[in-house]
Amino acid sequence: MATAVVVQRKIRPDDIFFPGMALLILGIVVTGFGRSYFLAGMLRAKLPNALVHVHGAVFVSWIFLLVAQPFLIAGHKVKLHMKLGALSLLMVPSLAILGVLTLFDFIRRAQLEEGPELLLVGDLEILLLFLILTSWGLLARRDAVSHKRLMILGTMAIMGPAIARWDVGIPMALGIIFALPLLVLAYDLWVLKRVHRTTAVAIALTAAWVFTLVPFSNLAFWHQCVERIRHG
Repeated sequence: MATAVVVQRKIRPDDIFFPGMALLILGIVVTGFGRSYFLAGMLRAKLPNALVHVHGAVFVSWIFLLVAQPFLIAGHKVKLHMKLGALSLLMVPSLAILGVLTLFDFIRRAQLEEGPELLLVGDLEILLLFLILTSWGLLARRDAVSHKRLMILGTMAIMGPAIARWDVGIPMALGIIFALPLLVLAYDLWVLKRVHRTTAVAIALTAAWVFTLVPFSNLAFWHQCVERIRHG
């Protein structure tokens, strides 16, 4: 008589932490854009133009993909994870390009009297940080430890617009943005007993953005850029 043997897979800390971080990012996005986008019906939301609709659809699709991927790994669905991951090769550059176009469109439409340079510099820098970290993550896809950190950290970099809609003020928003990668740092210290190099790089770049944003945006060059965007 054959005896059935049930093999229980051990739950790894990564199978809890990285899905949890993806859900945290989803929560930030939903709470930030809930009223203007999600609760408004997404495709039926009254957004300014088609460009903003396309940008919103690609951005939300990226967040949903980010949430699905660590859950697939935790569920040992590696092949499906890899197939879906191929979408990232298209979505990462698309999101960066659409982000820049939507930013320029907003600056033209809003005609902000105060802070357009701060907005321009801040959004361009976070898009660049997103592009650097996620592209690095895709190149390092065979290095699971680096890959999962880079995809999460790269997406954390573009949480600024969602957090800004919490209306907590610029200093608090910058503090929250900087605190997000520190969660990964704390996890590294707990699990790896050291800070992983990808985490260290992401935190260093985030810190450089946070602490140089205001003085960098005060350069005359950015005022000229705003004028060209508005009247170009």
